[in-house]
This record gives sequence, structure tokens and C-alpha cells, in this order.
Amino acid sequence: MKSKGHESKRLVRIERATGIDRKELRGHLDSMQKAELIDIIDSGKVGRGGHPVVHWEITESGRMWRSDIGRMIQLGQRMGEYPESFFYLPSDDII
Repeated sequence: MKSKGHESKRLVRIERATGIDRKELRGHLDSMQKAELIDIIDSGKVGRGGHPVVHWEITESGRMWRSDIGRMIQLGQRMGEYPESFFYLPSDDII
């Protein structure tokens, strides 16, 4: 089995964690960019199939949303809505 690169592993983890494949994820990222929650950064490189390799960076307003969502999740944890195992993938090797 070939070893996957760091970026590939990260994308696979995003897919597994969210249940969203890369093609669907692209639409969500585009929507978040239009809402000014993230910015697209072109690396200037071309990937497989001739597509540009881009990176996504969270904006200040995106950080605020992320913080608010995190607080809601913490509240849910304190209320017993989310068990600790809910936040981990099997590959995280929790002991």
C-alpha cells in the first residue's frame, strides 16, 4: 500500500469526520468563502488533472463563528448531550 502524503491524509480525515466527500466539501468551502468565513489562497501549483492547488484560510469572522460553535458544543457536553467518544475517530487511538 502506498503511503499517503500529509495533505491527502488531512483531506481523508476531514471526509471521515464530517461524512462529506471532497466533491461535496468543495461546495461547502465555496459557500463559506462567499459568506466571508474563509479565504482562498492559490498556491500557484497545478495538481492532478490540471486543477489549481488551493488552500483555505479562516477569516476573523470565521474565527468568531468557530468560537461560538465551540461554546455551544461545550455546553452540550456539560449537559450530557455528547459523550466524549463522539469527538474522536477510531484512528485517533484514544487510550
